[in-house]
Amino acid sequence: MKNILKFSILAIMLAGGLYACKDSFLDTPPQAALSNSTLSSSKNGVDATLIAAYKSLTGWTGNWGASSWGPAPSNWVFNIAADDYHKGSEPGDGDAMLAYELYQWNPSDGENHSKWIATYEGIVRANSAINTANAYLKSNPGESAYANSILGQAIFLRAFYHFEAYKIWKKAPYYLEGDVDFKKPNDKEMLPLIIADLDKAISLLPANKEAKGRADKTVATAYLGKAKLYAKDYAGALSAFNTVISSGKYKLADCFYDNFSVEGDNNSESVFAVQNSVNDGDADGFNANFSERLALPHGDSPYGCCGFKTPSYDLAFAYKVDSKGLPVPTTGVALSKFEAGSKDPVDPRIDFTIGRTNVPYLDWGIHKDSWVRGQGYMGWYSPKKNGHAKGDAYLSGSWSGAQLSNLNVELMRYSDVLLMAAECEVEVGSLENARKYVNMIRTRAGNCGQGSSKIAVPISSPEITWANYKVGTYEEAWNNKDAARQAVRTERRLELAMEGHRLFDLQRWGVLETVISEYSKREAKLVSVLSQAKAPTSTNYALPIPSIEISKSSGTLKQNSGY
Repeated sequence: MKNILKFSILAIMLAGGLYACKDSFLDTPPQAALSNSTLSSSKNGVDATLIAAYKSLTGWTGNWGASSWGPAPSNWVFNIAADDYHKGSEPGDGDAMLAYELYQWNPSDGENHSKWIATYEGIVRANSAINTANAYLKSNPGESAYANSILGQAIFLRAFYHFEAYKIWKKAPYYLEGDVDFKKPNDKEMLPLIIADLDKAISLLPANKEAKGRADKTVATAYLGKAKLYAKDYAGALSAFNTVISSGKYKLADCFYDNFSVEGDNNSESVFAVQNSVNDGDADGFNANFSERLALPHGDSPYGCCGFKTPSYDLAFAYKVDSKGLPVPTTGVALSKFEAGSKDPVDPRIDFTIGRTNVPYLDWGIHKDSWVRGQGYMGWYSPKKNGHAKGDAYLSGSWSGAQLSNLNVELMRYSDVLLMAAECEVEVGSLENARKYVNMIRTRAGNCGQGSSKIAVPISSPEITWANYKVGTYEEAWNNKDAARQAVRTERRLELAMEGHRLFDLQRWGVLETVISEYSKREAKLVSVLSQAKAPTSTNYALPIPSIEISKSSGTLKQNSGY
């Protein structure tokens, strides 16, 4: 089985707490839990505790209720607020999520609260793994190498989950393994604490992954760079990214599509990913890509459901290129459906990112309008990056089986690292280094395009009749910082579209209001529900703290400004 982080019943019952409604789940003993002393008495117990912490990467909390999509590892629900895609589906279905797109953010929203629950469940489990490893080491002082590896991974995961909390809420409580007060205030700056945890994790982690899907020094260093980038410590971030780049452990996959295929899982470009599996004894598919499954074609498509996360007209237009194969800005452009067969040159990544009618959809045949739920309510495109191919494994014996596969969810790819390094080079380094990194990614983009005889073929293949694929590199030296910055940001959108980065990028760049307001006015001419959208403000640089958590904290948690 592909998944090396198999999730046993033991791993789900670990000390540290599952969610309970009546009080803060952080101080509620879990049902049928094993004690820390029992778990720490053997490597099996220690390993199981750590595996439970990794399990939280899926967002699974033991209860997929009506509001279960917020914890999705791609954060696709919250990125509805950006310009890459719409809520999708049809009127009346999942309309609570429509509030993100319309900038009517609500502290009582269930998806937001589900994300809070899942995030702090991961933190609880990471701290439990730290305590279990420390207890094991105390009883087995000769096992320091083993214990330090467990500690390093658990501390990394604690930093990762707190980083998730930072991206969503900006100010949230930070919990350490020794905490006994589970009603901590959210009055501390989170990024310095995240960075401190990542530094500590790096000092303990092994040089190389002990198994696929796990963290090592290089993975933690990549996230250290990302945390410092968010903190606008560009020099510190660049130093971390340079360490990752110079390690030689990663390289761009030969074909862009390799990053979104089961065959390509854990390839040379995958820095950190959620490890998914199916048909492993878990009849409900909670080990699969469960929380991502709404984002697939609907109707008479091979998946049957559910038509959410429909790509925007603006995103499709963003893949148009000029005669040199370079991106054409969409700002101010009148949008329309980008029809198959258009002679306008287009970046081939469009058809590995967006499902377009009359273009092959992976190896399932030609995408049809009937696959689009709502029939134009939110456009005529389908999401594609999390769609599994015909030959990939999917869940047997379930109504949702065709949607649940063992396709990993990529959390950080090497192209992401290169683009973050390019950002830092623009700000404090070399514009030419930034150009080099962007050109590496654009060169790879030209290696393949959607085919019909097989999924990926050369972009010059005569079988491609639905698009005029073209992609070029920046041949002239970069000597204008503003232009270089924009080129890197544009490339980031094209490369990482639909992967859960866009909203957080717009927020950290400080351009959310201008980008979304301009986009909404143009997109609303084709997606009329956007005419109801409020204009983003500074309030929208953080989501609201769930009101139920403020209530449970007896007022210790303070609401974010503007809500």
